[in-house]
Amino acid sequence: MSLLALALAGAAPSVPPPNVLSTWGRPVAVPRACTRVTMIVESTAPAQVDVLDGDTWRTAPTTWTGPGVSVHALDLTAPRASLAFRSLGGKVSRLEWDCFLPSGGEPRREASAPPPAPGVLPAELVAIGVVSRADWGADSTTCSSTEDDWYRMAIHHTAGSQTYGGTVQGAVQALQAYSFSTGEYCDIPYQFLVGYDGSLWEGRPYDYYSGATGGGNNDGNIAVCFLGCYHPSGCSTSHSVTEAMIDGGQLLVQTLASLHSIPSDDDSIRGHRDWPDNATACPGDWLYDRLDDLRQPLAPAYAAVISSISCTPGDGENVSLTTGETSSCVMGFTNVGTATWTPGNTKLAPIPRDTASPLAATTWLDATRMATVSESTAPGGTGYFVFDVYASAAGEYELDVGLVEEWVTWFADDGGPPDGESEVRVTVGDPVVNGGDSGTGGTGAQRPEGDSGRVVGAPGETVALDSIDSGCGCSGASGMSAPAAALLGLAVARRRPTRR
Repeated sequence: MSLLALALAGAAPSVPPPNVLSTWGRPVAVPRACTRVTMIVESTAPAQVDVLDGDTWRTAPTTWTGPGVSVHALDLTAPRASLAFRSLGGKVSRLEWDCFLPSGGEPRREASAPPPAPGVLPAELVAIGVVSRADWGADSTTCSSTEDDWYRMAIHHTAGSQTYGGTVQGAVQALQAYSFSTGEYCDIPYQFLVGYDGSLWEGRPYDYYSGATGGGNNDGNIAVCFLGCYHPSGCSTSHSVTEAMIDGGQLLVQTLASLHSIPSDDDSIRGHRDWPDNATACPGDWLYDRLDDLRQPLAPAYAAVISSISCTPGDGENVSLTTGETSSCVMGFTNVGTATWTPGNTKLAPIPRDTASPLAATTWLDATRMATVSESTAPGGTGYFVFDVYASAAGEYELDVGLVEEWVTWFADDGGPPDGESEVRVTVGDPVVNGGDSGTGGTGAQRPEGDSGRVVGAPGETVALDSIDSGCGCSGASGMSAPAAALLGLAVARRRPTRR
């Protein structure tokens, strides 16, 4: 066990303070004889708080001030078993306090010594919205020990307020100031903080040794702490668990687990109370009951299930053409991921990837991208991709397709479907000329009499959508061929089962 772990194996001050003042000027008992009292004070104006030290009222110096909130700390002249508080300036609406005997706590660097250089907050954490220390206005850390091998995780709650000064950011800032003022901690004990609104915050610098989980359990143990009290007793105010904080917490926990190859199970990701030699209710019964939700792997951002394929002329995904003809197709996919699909970004492409297809029509986006989703498609919705297939030469073809979020990922690499699971099978024959004789002297395929469903002529021949009286008021499919527009309407009403 490291010296740091030994120092924190015993009792340490609560973060934030557990006691809420209810009576001014009257003695209140402290849980143990103490020599330092530290407070978080919410007030409508700068607050002066005095503490009765023996027989003398002494003003507790302000160690930090934020909008509507301040932190105060006072070293007493002798150990005290009771305290009293008064306020002579400012309107104090809430005062939380704790009192303790400073034990030296975590090792801290000398003020003249530069801190170790931690790594930059990983891009994966920035991408999910973790607010960096620089962005929330953290003071420089006084910690001296770094960590480069995270292999487990502890879930905490602060057992205090969800906000200070009316904001989650205020709670994060006050938490750091209070941690400094206890004399026990070199910074916020937790690596990350989660707000009741799902907001995510960098606490202690990411690559510094944890200070949150006692009993010799800090080594390699990322501390993720939820701001607030999620236990039915022992708090001045208990809070309900919100779905927003569970969603944000799951996103953070699973991103960290992926970054550090931490198994997402109850051996490696535990509540504070479950780590050995920790006599605590943390993270509170109500949050403890949701730990399995935090351990649940994230749904992929980009995932789809095919719901329909229709081509005209054709029978579902089976198309028969003669050279020079074009078939118009619509593919429908249900969005089973977490990201919304948007036109211009979410595209249908031929497989193999980034390889031109012999069935490409001039209406394709380019030789390797067939179409983009017709309209924005939120998770749970069905998006449609409208494209033409041009028969340039006789033969048997399988047009295998895949979905791609341009410049982000191929769906097959995230949540599926696999490349090529969806396809259009195309049979192309030579055109019939002069009563059934085939040859090359014709001028191209002609529309057979009465066959109004076949699109023939030049590759990619289209009819503007605004020239079609569909009678349904549909939108978002401009630029598709006339048969494709009709197919899109049919696809919405008629979907075939998913193919595997």
